[in-house]
Amino acid sequence: MTTGSAAIVHPWTRPRRGRRRASDTADSTVEPAVSTRVVVAIVSARGIIDADHIGPFARELMRAAGAGATKLLVDLSRAEEVTTAGMNALLAARQRLLDQDGQISVVLPRGLRRRFEALQLDRRFLLAADRRQAAALLGLGPNIPGTAVPAVRSRAA
Repeated sequence: MTTGSAAIVHPWTRPRRGRRRASDTADSTVEPAVSTRVVVAIVSARGIIDADHIGPFARELMRAAGAGATKLLVDLSRAEEVTTAGMNALLAARQRLLDQDGQISVVLPRGLRRRFEALQLDRRFLLAADRRQAAALLGLGPNIPGTAVPAVRSRAA
């Protein structure tokens, strides 16, 4: 398994500088940052996600959740296999996000999606066919017909 990429998107966090007026002195005023909380994190992985290769994937998931992300998009569209180790890492990240009132959406190829549905993991994750649909499920983009967010039936991981 190779971790393809991970991105954490922060809201605007740089302090805004006040405008200088002719009557102002040389010192400029600095307003506090608007927010330092991470809004969206994207974790992408490819290959086989099993016990031998789970380390980087699990670290990126926990890093994203630990940064305070309220929405996590996990792209496994290029994953060949996700074993129980990978699913457990996803469930741990989901639990951490639920503690922060967050959501997690997982992009899966058709074969893996069927496995997730057979294991009833579609009740715990927002499953999507591509990143655009996943973003819509997380409420980040335009609504796409047929992408209604399913009700959370259980908070247990």
